[in-house]
Amino acid sequence: MGQIITIIILLILLPFIVFASPNQKAPKDIEQLFDGFFCEYIKLRPETGTELGITEQHGVKVRNDELDNVSDEAWEKLYRMYRKYSNWLPQYDRKKLTSSQWVASDVLKWFMDNELQGEQFKYHKYIINPMFGFHNQLTTLLTEHHKIETPEDAENHIKRLMKYNGKVSQLLEQLAIREQKGIIPPIFIIETFQQVLDDFLKVPHSENILFTSFKRRIQNLNTLDDESKKALGQKALSALENSVYPSYKEMSEYISSLKDKATVDAGAWKLPNGDEYYKYCLHHHTTATITPEEIHNLGFKEVGYIQDEIKKLFETIGISGSENFTDLLAEYLKTARNRNDERYFYPANEEGKLQTLKDYQAIIDTMSMKLPDLFSLIPKASVRVERVPEFKEQTAGTYYQFPKLDGSSGGIFYANLSYQHFKPSMKALAYHEAIPGHHFQIAIEQESADFRLFKSLFFFTGYTEGWALYVEKLAKEYGFYDDIHSLIGCLRSELFRAVRLVVDTGIHYKKWTREQAYQYMLDNVGWAGYGEIDRYIVWPGQACAYKIGELKILELRNRAKKELGERFDIKDFHSVVLKQGSVPLEILEHLVDEYIKAKKE
Repeated sequence: MGQIITIIILLILLPFIVFASPNQKAPKDIEQLFDGFFCEYIKLRPETGTELGITEQHGVKVRNDELDNVSDEAWEKLYRMYRKYSNWLPQYDRKKLTSSQWVASDVLKWFMDNELQGEQFKYHKYIINPMFGFHNQLTTLLTEHHKIETPEDAENHIKRLMKYNGKVSQLLEQLAIREQKGIIPPIFIIETFQQVLDDFLKVPHSENILFTSFKRRIQNLNTLDDESKKALGQKALSALENSVYPSYKEMSEYISSLKDKATVDAGAWKLPNGDEYYKYCLHHHTTATITPEEIHNLGFKEVGYIQDEIKKLFETIGISGSENFTDLLAEYLKTARNRNDERYFYPANEEGKLQTLKDYQAIIDTMSMKLPDLFSLIPKASVRVERVPEFKEQTAGTYYQFPKLDGSSGGIFYANLSYQHFKPSMKALAYHEAIPGHHFQIAIEQESADFRLFKSLFFFTGYTEGWALYVEKLAKEYGFYDDIHSLIGCLRSELFRAVRLVVDTGIHYKKWTREQAYQYMLDNVGWAGYGEIDRYIVWPGQACAYKIGELKILELRNRAKKELGERFDIKDFHSVVLKQGSVPLEILEHLVDEYIKAKKE
């Protein structure tokens, strides 16, 4: 219903939405401002429009034949847009705004001010990134998000393939600027990224997923005859040969030239003004005002607390005799690491992989039946479990894809099947990624009568990941882990997020090496991977947002319980946290305080 209202409003207002110059006055109606911001952003970032599932029914024209312009000039346009709207927002009389409008206004202002604060660090973000680089972004865009339902869609797909060379040329220009400024990733990140590119280049054009996915989907175009489909296939193949592959080769050659200039230093501290950059990253992701030192110390505290909880559970299954958590965990894992033991792992074959997907879906479906006990807001959008596409199995973990705004797809929980899933950990992961975690929270926001399209452009990590970690613990509090091993799995998941606080700040603030970070994680979680450590290296601060967000939600819940006593209702509290969607934690705190105040009156 909320989407329909938004569409109608946009269709009415679109003729009046002007891509204003800085000298123009703010729109009279703040809803026009919200819509104008969204339209301008999508004009500058067409890939986002495709990913969200924006169509002309939303009153916005998405250039599905274009790729994002990532030149300096394009970035400056985006920053000018932020400055314009950031200057406009305070001009509205808050007394005349609805409560929903002032929350939306505050969220948008926070986002833009934060982006403008980060303008000084616009070259610090690593383009050479094995997980989130252009290779994964563009392949995912064209194989998962770009629809091919008409001949025009197919032609647009080919046009995007032909524009790879232009996009990569812009990225190379950006890399050259970074090289001049001494912003070069560690040598091991460069080597991993180059290996990904070289592996891509080894695949014959006709076997590349960009071609095979396109060829498979055009077969469903009933309006085209076989000759037309064949011709489209040849054009797509030509685009790979003349644009995509040469671009990858050029990028690989440039990256190879950087190796002699790279070091093994892992942290953001090594970058120009690196300490301030890391503080910005922490604020950007957590949306909280907290120092690296405070996070580092909090991490040690949380790690110790959670390990003590796990020790108590170990004792109930006969694992004891040492005060050292690492020793106790090692004893537990002696049995649990037997990959042939079907109590813990699925068979390492295709049948086992399919059963993994089915069991994740069963966990989600079972939890769905329990939702009315804890929530009064429950979304309608479905969520299904699929395997992570093979082309990114080695660089992507398990993740969630939100529903398309055009209603063409529900949420998708992607399970990475390149490894055997540990059965006792599956419930916590399913609750986190799907229900009542990411899917539940995002679908509620999208279906809200107050949903505004601009809110779909960004997610505040402290809130979104904090909520998903919070519901893992909520499930523990309400007894949804019905066996000791799943309960241990839940606590190990929480421990993993606590360890991240220590590792992330260790790398970027305490100047830990990659090996130090790996060893700390191995000693305290029982497993470690350099791919996981590299994620923290190329994405400073993001890993801290999970625990910071969860702890804030728990703090606010405890505050509401204390203030309201018998009047506290868990369903009401969850509605307050969820109904405005993803917001910075300081705004969430204000919303909860207002709820407490209103409830007491």
